[in-house]
Amino acid sequence: MKKSVSSTAVGTAVLLAVLCGTAPVAVADEQDAVDVVAEASPGDIANAADVALLDGGPASLLIDGLSIEVPEDARDGLSISAGAGAVTIGLPFAAAAAEGDATAPGTATYDNGNETSSVVVVHESGSLQVATVIDDASAPTRYDYPIEVPSGASLQASDAGAVVVDAAGEVLGAFAAPWAKDAAGRDVPTRYEVDGNTLTQVVEHDAGYAYPIVADPVYTTSTVYISKATVKQMYQGMNGIGNVCTVLPVPYWVGIACSGFPGRQAVEQAYWQNKRIKVSYVSCGFNYCSYNTFSVVS
Repeated sequence: MKKSVSSTAVGTAVLLAVLCGTAPVAVADEQDAVDVVAEASPGDIANAADVALLDGGPASLLIDGLSIEVPEDARDGLSISAGAGAVTIGLPFAAAAAEGDATAPGTATYDNGNETSSVVVVHESGSLQVATVIDDASAPTRYDYPIEVPSGASLQASDAGAVVVDAAGEVLGAFAAPWAKDAAGRDVPTRYEVDGNTLTQVVEHDAGYAYPIVADPVYTTSTVYISKATVKQMYQGMNGIGNVCTVLPVPYWVGIACSGFPGRQAVEQAYWQNKRIKVSYVSCGFNYCSYNTFSVVS
């Protein structure tokens, strides 16, 4: 099932959040997991994409040229374009999770069968959030996210958080520094641990904190590559060759070439040199000032 969502940035952010609770069970039972996330971070749910995920199967979305896959089976993980391939982010406790349930637009919830749920939120801006909602103080303090990376790439710890780098050392995407706060707004100690290609967020919660607790790192895709075949279509679209712009569906990068965009010079050069284009997303923290750069590569 293919869906398309428009936004203003190529970067795709992945927000990995953990909500931990020792509130009375009656309170937890009265709240849908998405509602818990909405209370902890209202802007995230308010900015969810207005699309129905898991509408009869896994969701495949195209956001600013990036592919995002939200699975029905949690064991399949979340797939996001990165470099010339994709990064797949596994969900905690996925082996025991029930099939995903879409309870609100742009969201999917997985019951992990251990008093926790994973809530995926796809934002209109192109960011992707994963929140773990935990119902009581006996919940785990460690949340493993196995990361599948493109061939030759690896997950590495960084001063700020963690990064996915390719064989040449170029950063394809990054996890921002983790943070965690309880329901009273107090900081909760949290950190990342990297073991191979598994990212673990440790949240040192206990009954001394007010629940639920929210821990929220961010993953941003930094680099994607436009193939030679797509470059050719973009060049044809810019120059009115072969009615490329009128053949539906028009691929994202071809579509923006048809309407004119800042990468025109790179397309012209790549077309005549038979090369690819590297698109790098530069984030200033806000959509209105974030931008993409286009460079020609072999």
